[in-house]
Amino acid sequence: MAKYSHLYDWGESLAATYSLPIFRLATINSQTGRMTGSLSLILFAPSGKNKRLISLPYTDAAGILADDGESGRRLILAAMELADSLGANHVELRQGGALQSFVPHHQEISTWYYTPNTFKTGLMRSLPPSVDDLWSSLSAKVRNQIRKARRCGCDVKVGGAALLADFFAVFSENMRDLGSPVHAPELFRSVTGSESLRAAIIVVYLKAQPVASAVVFLHNGTAYNPWASSLRRYRPSCPNMLLYWSMLEYGVQNRCRWFDFGRSSPDAATCRFKVQWGAGMDALIWHVFSRNPHSWDPRSESLEYENWKKTEIERSRRDGPAIRRWISL
Repeated sequence: MAKYSHLYDWGESLAATYSLPIFRLATINSQTGRMTGSLSLILFAPSGKNKRLISLPYTDAAGILADDGESGRRLILAAMELADSLGANHVELRQGGALQSFVPHHQEISTWYYTPNTFKTGLMRSLPPSVDDLWSSLSAKVRNQIRKARRCGCDVKVGGAALLADFFAVFSENMRDLGSPVHAPELFRSVTGSESLRAAIIVVYLKAQPVASAVVFLHNGTAYNPWASSLRRYRPSCPNMLLYWSMLEYGVQNRCRWFDFGRSSPDAATCRFKVQWGAGMDALIWHVFSRNPHSWDPRSESLEYENWKKTEIERSRRDGPAIRRWISL
């Protein structure tokens, strides 16, 4: 199923923000002239490291969209030919679920080998038709924490570009506290300004101070949340609980059937946090095709640097994007 990350504006925003080349492949039925498959790839070439074609960096899942296995196989072969022409040693397809029906026969890719990576999981839950049903589906503990946030004075705003500065203030500080260089603010301006991506910014305030924030995309009956953050010092007031309730509520109000919480490591605290909201684990596989004798393990990258936590907040906002550009996670 097509995700928001398959839309033209998503890949274009990533490529434009970080000045990365993007390539768009398609298969066409010769008899009908109809497109039967598509694949967007960004060339990722950090200095001194192997070049990779990725669909898509900074994204949980994108990869191949195809009507049938043959179209998928043709796209993989075309991606390898493109990699050859660009001098890239790896093609990384981030897909939801298996890719076996698309993997070409061994003799067709004799100079490449294939490794599926399953170190991350997606998390999704179904959404009921009404907000009342959503509330009833939550545990008593979760409902009490949402009520606590309200009692502490937290309130919520849902909007667009007018909330971008408040979103980024929270997001960038939280990323610094986690030891993660932050994305460039231009990326958030680009994706939230796209009509096709249907983005909403949700911010929780405590005494007029933004303390938790998120971006939600609506596409194909699913609400997607790739970015959510809260400030640690306000944790006793439970703003993060109100934030997640507000995102789920927004999904129901917009008649979504599913809510996608994004990726987590299966044994991480963030995974357990999302499970308490009714999320189930959904296969998230990053398929790597590597040219012999090269190899690539996506786990060799990291978004956590202990020293980065000590960086002054304004410096982290200024210097973070140049580092984040070359972390594909």
